[in-house]
Amino acid sequence: MRVLVPVDGTPPSHRAVLHAITMAKACPTSQVILLNVQTRASLGLSDIGAEQPHEEERKARHVSLRLFEKDVAACHAARVFYETIVEVGPVADTIVRVAKEQHADHIVMGTRGLNSLGGLLLGSVTTRAVHLAHVPVTLIK
Repeated sequence: MRVLVPVDGTPPSHRAVLHAITMAKACPTSQVILLNVQTRASLGLSDIGAEQPHEEERKARHVSLRLFEKDVAACHAARVFYETIVEVGPVADTIVRVAKEQHADHIVMGTRGLNSLGGLLLGSVTTRAVHLAHVPVTLIK
């Protein structure tokens, strides 16, 4: 089983990683895929005068490595197979694309706890990913 976990450094995200680890330990051949998706905005980049792709990737990797630390340590301590992936793009669409590319069997995501009105008004990465995903999605509060 391949479990994809979008990681953003928040407590709900870390709880999602811990849940994925529990799932992975139930099947010895499982793998946890930790994914961090950066946007140009989160990297402080402008669409005007777009930087070279390698510079964008370098910045994304630098930011993501710090976000992965706690989750990588948890996977290592639990002795589960894991890998990390860094992407830049629209978050929900990228999560679903990577799930397909990595042949993920399941996505486990943390939620921010917005009520339905807040999610409707602000738009929700989680909601969009659930609607686009072609594999089961487990949401962790």
